[in-house]
Amino acid sequence: MRPRFVIFLLAAIVVILAIVFWLRPVRPPANLEPTSIAQLTNNVPATPTTAANVASQSVPGTSQANTSPANPKPSVVNNVSPQEVTKEFVEGKNAPVDFYGQVIDQDSNALSGVDIKVSIRHWTVPDPLVPEIGSKDIQLEQNSDANGRFEIHGETGDGVGVGLTKDGYEAEPGQRSFGPVGGSFDQPVVFKMWSTNIHEKLITGEKSFHIVPDGRPYFINLTDDTITESGEGDLKVWVQYTNQVVHGQLYDWSSGIEVINGGLLEEPFGSVMYSAPADGYVPSFRLQQQIKGGQSGEIGDRCFYLALKNGQEYGRMNINLYAPYGYISPGLIHISYAINPSGSRILR
Repeated sequence: MRPRFVIFLLAAIVVILAIVFWLRPVRPPANLEPTSIAQLTNNVPATPTTAANVASQSVPGTSQANTSPANPKPSVVNNVSPQEVTKEFVEGKNAPVDFYGQVIDQDSNALSGVDIKVSIRHWTVPDPLVPEIGSKDIQLEQNSDANGRFEIHGETGDGVGVGLTKDGYEAEPGQRSFGPVGGSFDQPVVFKMWSTNIHEKLITGEKSFHIVPDGRPYFINLTDDTITESGEGDLKVWVQYTNQVVHGQLYDWSSGIEVINGGLLEEPFGSVMYSAPADGYVPSFRLQQQIKGGQSGEIGDRCFYLALKNGQEYGRMNINLYAPYGYISPGLIHISYAINPSGSRILR
């Protein structure tokens, strides 16, 4: 029994050693790099392993954020920081100021010695660590020369504001804000000032008259502030619109303003209109259009100089004609005006 047991034991040891040797992992040759499963399945050659591509790969089971440095630097685009981008943007808003102006009086004569206060808006980045855009006003002061002229150069910004003061004069209302470039040496921006002693006694008024818009004329007497359907007046006004309205259907809409024994001259809405021109007047104004039933038609706010009584009086007016006027009235005339009965063309 004993020799058999020894033989059996030796045979078992041999079998166990054979199994261990067979299961031992095989070490690849030194000149081969690891190959991924994807490369094997797609028959793609392995990429040489370097520190750069190892660092760029994420490790399974970890987030990509873990590969970032503890104190990251500010992001840059093409080696330009956000602060530099902001600064470049702001500097692009500031253009060189190149402005030419001239001051004249109410009679178009050059006005010297006018105190010119200039404000230039200049964009800034106040704190390089906090890229917030702000602006500051660059303040300058000049006096108009013997020809009423002044110039602004040597600064940068995107807007120029101009203020005018002179004893005994008032600046005519109007635009006072401009871009960085304005006028030229040959054609400066013109500013008008009026003597404070020039004030005329004007007849002024503002009225709304309800009308029937069937083409009938209405006569408006500006000096008496009245309107009638017959007789005489300074203006003859009419609106033609249907009273048989089908909602959504197109209808003709027309209107007219005629100056009796005179003329009118249209100006852009918002014009100052302190001095009436001597000529350029036409007898009437007309407008024709189409509107849909249910809508309200109008001529819009219109501004006119007026020559009345064959040129013996001058004035100005803002006027609008409506038909229908909402749900209140079939038609409406709204007018505001200033008339100088002295024959002067000054309207202030």
